[in-house]
Amino acid sequence: MPDTSLIVSTIVAGGRAGLKLADVITALTRKVADREVDGLDKYQVVSFGRTVNGARFPDRWWPRLAKAIETGAFDYMSAQAIVDVMIEHDRP
Repeated sequence: MPDTSLIVSTIVAGGRAGLKLADVITALTRKVADREVDGLDKYQVVSFGRTVNGARFPDRWWPRLAKAIETGAFDYMSAQAIVDVMIEHDRP
């Protein structure tokens, strides 16, 4: 899993960037739930002899969020614009 420390610290710090970042994560998750974009990363875990299937936020999106923070995108772009750019990178 990618390093998410910058993302977590931005959310914890709050302010405009933290709130906008939370909005972006929520919007991306909704788009997956509404099947507008390709799904979450699937995984399996064996627990107490049983296989459990799960899904998580795609690993490919964490570095993109970190880059948006590092480049200051949250200061000059709307949450929707950031979501659009991230999804555009998923298209072939």
